[in-house]
Amino acid sequence: MTNKFLLRTFTFSLVLMLTACTLPLITPPADQTTPTVSSFVNNSGETVSPTTLSAAIPVVITSKNAGALAVVNKAAVSNVQQVVWASDSHTLALSTQNSDGSGTQLFGVTSLNIPDLAPMNIYSTQSGRVSAIAVDGRTAALISLDLTTFSLIDLGAGNAVILTITPGFLIGNVTFSPDLRYIAVTKGETWEVVLYSLVSGEEVRVLKGFETAAPVFNAGFKESPQWMVWHARGTIQLQELETGKLSQRLEHEDFISAYALTSDGTILASASGKTVNGNMAPAITLWDAPQGIELKTLTLTDPANAIAFSADGKLLAVGAAKALQLWDLNSGELLASLEGHTDQINTLAFSPDGKFIATSGLDNQLYLWQVSQ
Repeated sequence: MTNKFLLRTFTFSLVLMLTACTLPLITPPADQTTPTVSSFVNNSGETVSPTTLSAAIPVVITSKNAGALAVVNKAAVSNVQQVVWASDSHTLALSTQNSDGSGTQLFGVTSLNIPDLAPMNIYSTQSGRVSAIAVDGRTAALISLDLTTFSLIDLGAGNAVILTITPGFLIGNVTFSPDLRYIAVTKGETWEVVLYSLVSGEEVRVLKGFETAAPVFNAGFKESPQWMVWHARGTIQLQELETGKLSQRLEHEDFISAYALTSDGTILASASGKTVNGNMAPAITLWDAPQGIELKTLTLTDPANAIAFSADGKLLAVGAAKALQLWDLNSGELLASLEGHTDQINTLAFSPDGKFIATSGLDNQLYLWQVSQ
């Protein structure tokens, strides 16, 4: 009973510190490129203007043309936490966390049109943290600041609250399944994930069995609807949704800074320090996800803080410090290392149609990349 109380107290305090901290605001560099397409006021009160750089017809990014990737649009943003594409690749949603002049935390979601990055919808609140955005491009999950309730917001219907659930435990995290069947809610006190139906809001099942000595863990959906992904410090373990069967544990020598799954759930990529040729180096390990077998190591020169697979699973986009890198997974070859950001890339995503990559960095810039023809 004492251990459970201590774990509950530690978890509650840790999440409150994370949600209450004041994130640094970085002034974006002046843009001297082309005329403004449109402008809007972001969650920190700044007026930002998407800038169209190219009108090239987009093509699918492949290993043969990856070197021709270029920034075709960009916009000033502020403290982006997530970049999520809608499944039709027509819109891009950003979740943000900022603070106003009095230190009050502001959480928001901005939906942008592709490719001009014109704002379609803006949602802002002080009452809860934006935990996830669904691939329908319009549903966001909001966790209350006291961690007892989560709500679903319809960004396409005037930011209306469509569902609110108080599950009876402290909430650690909320994610959506990529097939839009489930909402996964992690418990803040025990190693369990409760699945709810996204349609009815009813509880479906509880997933458990993962264990860790780490005081902090998370679990949730990634790119595959087949698996629940558990993560704690240097460990990742997958759990099959329908059977509850756990895969082999994927152990790392150092803390994991980023990880991603292919959409079919067969390959997992994880970024962490690793011994390569006798020396510790930043690296990405490719794993056979169901079997827990190492397939390949991609050695980096800088740590990766964001990684994403292309929809066909043939390419891996990597945010290595300030550079956007494209790797061929079949050969393990670095295809391109592209400059543009002036500070670390902290989130990125391939569009589902494979024609764009969106990146956001600590320079408070959102870049839209496509193949320049």
